[in-house]
Amino acid sequence: MKLLLVTTHLDMGGISVYTVNLARYLQKKGIDVAVASSGGKLVERLHREGIDHYRLDIRTKSEFGIKALKAVPAAARLVKDERFQIVHAQTRVAQVVACLGGKISGTPLVTTCHGFFRHDRLGRRLLPCWGERTIAISGSVGEHLRKDFGLREERVKVIYNGIETDRYTPGRDLKDNGLIRRMGLSPDKTTVGTVGRLSPVKGQDHLIDAFGGALKKNGSLQLLIIGEGPEKESLLEKARRKGISGDVVIDAGLDEPLEKYLALMDIFCLPSLKEGLGLSLMEAMATGCACIASDTGGPAEIIEDGRTGLLVLPGDRRALAAAITRLAEDGGLRSGLAEAARGKALKEFSLEDNVDRTIEVYREVLDGS
Repeated sequence: MKLLLVTTHLDMGGISVYTVNLARYLQKKGIDVAVASSGGKLVERLHREGIDHYRLDIRTKSEFGIKALKAVPAAARLVKDERFQIVHAQTRVAQVVACLGGKISGTPLVTTCHGFFRHDRLGRRLLPCWGERTIAISGSVGEHLRKDFGLREERVKVIYNGIETDRYTPGRDLKDNGLIRRMGLSPDKTTVGTVGRLSPVKGQDHLIDAFGGALKKNGSLQLLIIGEGPEKESLLEKARRKGISGDVVIDAGLDEPLEKYLALMDIFCLPSLKEGLGLSLMEAMATGCACIASDTGGPAEIIEDGRTGLLVLPGDRRALAAAITRLAEDGGLRSGLAEAARGKALKEFSLEDNVDRTIEVYREVLDGS
C-alpha cells in the first residue's frame, strides 16, 4: 500500500502532530507513506524517520483561494507520478485540494474530521469533499458529521487520535526544577497549566480569569500556558490588568519535548469552548496530571467526572476557578484523579492500536467495500 498524507502545514499544533505520528507508525507497520504540506517545523521529524515530505503550497484558510486552486493540478501530478494508491487529507483546504486532485488522478480519498464546522456554508454544500471514508476523532464529531452533514453511518469511522503512551511518565518522575526556574516559575508552588493553540475557541482567556479567582483563595498557585497563536498579547494584557502577570507564564514551549512541560503541571486544564477530542488532555492524563476539562465534545467522552478528572461547563469561569481551588487544596483527590487518568490513558489511548484501525479503513477503501 502506498499512501500520501496531506495537511495544510507542519508547524506545531494538534493536526500536525497527529499527521507526523500517523506517518511514523504507518511506516513502522510496513506502509509506504509520504506527507505533503506547505512545510513547517515538524518536517525535520519526518526526515529523521526517513519519511518523504513533498512541498504543496496550501497554507491558506480559503478552499476557493488562488493557492488552493493552483495546488490542485500539482497535487494530481504528485499522486499520479508517485503512484500513490490512496490519499488521506486532514484540514479543510487539504481535503478540497486532495479531493479535486484525486478526481483528476483517479485516486480514492480518506479524510479525518478534527472538530466541528458550520454546515450552512456554501463551500461545504458545493464541495463536501469528505472522501470515501471519513474518520471522526470522537463520537461527538461522528454524530456531527451524520446529523449536520448527512454522511451515511457506514462512511463515518470513529477513531480517537492516539498518543505514544510510553513517552509519558508521571510528573513526579520527570519534574525538572531547572526547567521550572528557567521558565520563571517556582518549584515550591502548585502549577496549573494548559497546552494548545492560543485562540478564542481554546478558552485560555477564561482560564486566566478563573486562575485569578483561584489565586485569591490560594496564593501558592502559578499558571503555565504552553502554545503559540494570535491571542498571546491579549492574554498577557489580561493577566496584567488583573494584577496576576507575575504568576502567569505563556511560552511557545519549543525547546523541550512536550512531555517535559506537562510534567511541570500539577493541575491540567482544557478550558475549550468547543473541542473535537483534546489531544493535549489525553497527553496530560498519560503524564499523570489531575485534569479539569470543559464538558463538551471529546473531553466529555474521555473524562469521567469525579473519577478520571473534573468537568465544568464551557465558559463557566467561576466553576473552573472552584475546580482549580478544590484540586489545589485537596492533595488526596488530586493524586487519586491523576492515577485514574493515567490508568485510562494507558489502557485506551494507544497510538499503535488506533493506527491499526486506520489501516483497516484504508483497506476497506482499496477493496471497495
